[in-house]
Amino acid sequence: MQSQTESTHIFTYTDSELNLSAKENYCLDVCLAAHKITFTIHHQNRIWGFRYLNVANSIFESSLFTLQQHLQLLEWYAPNYKQVRVFIDNDLFTLVPDALFDAQQPETYLQLVHKVTANHVVQSTRLANQQAVCVYAINQSFLQFVKQHFSNAIISHQVANLLQVAASFTNDELKQNLLVNFNQNFITVLHYYKNEIKFLNTYPIDADTDTVYFILSIAEQLQLPASKFGIFILGDISITSSTVGLLKKYIPMVTTISRLEGIQYPLSFREFQDQQNYLAIHTLLCE
Repeated sequence: MQSQTESTHIFTYTDSELNLSAKENYCLDVCLAAHKITFTIHHQNRIWGFRYLNVANSIFESSLFTLQQHLQLLEWYAPNYKQVRVFIDNDLFTLVPDALFDAQQPETYLQLVHKVTANHVVQSTRLANQQAVCVYAINQSFLQFVKQHFSNAIISHQVANLLQVAASFTNDELKQNLLVNFNQNFITVLHYYKNEIKFLNTYPIDADTDTVYFILSIAEQLQLPASKFGIFILGDISITSSTVGLLKKYIPMVTTISRLEGIQYPLSFREFQDQQNYLAIHTLLCE
């Protein structure tokens, strides 16, 4: 599968009117994925700045010293933003109905579907309007880094953003369609209809054929019409990739997700495709 991730590079896109000497006027959202750290500066439905760092090795497995070096390279962080939120983007998560969730032992739910080691710390995020809780695990040293450098931040899982994206669609758009979010090594597939999560799961991806196989299997499981169902794709994927080319051969409708109306973007955002970095940029949906 072709990925848009390159090793150890920083990319910056800013509005010409961004004033970093007045950080207290802006909100900062930080997305921490395996091979990417992204900073989004926004305020009142306007994106003022977006910066991301691609790294060769997973940040979730990195030493505190390496993580601190990454943060220094990104430069934009300071404690005096109006609000700071941190989103963890990994595949070690599960959803639990709110009524069944026991905050005293969240690890019991995650252990049913994932291998949780002694080095992991289990966290939880309540999902707005879903009557559900996202339970996820991250390495203890990584959580220590997050709390040390983002001490005033609200910490949650990136799946909350994906659900907010789904909620922005109409029922007709989602009835026979899946949302597929691409990470470097896995995909997250969501079927969301009438404000309910009908299906949500992640799948490890090693080849283009893996993506097609999992999506077709899910469509069959959900009894979506083979000749009519489609997917909306977003994340670390290019419309010219071999993965998208193969998907279009087997799936009737393949659509890349587009920017939302009513949000102002820097002109420099034209340099990358709308679906790339979509969740990191549109974290403001969770406001």
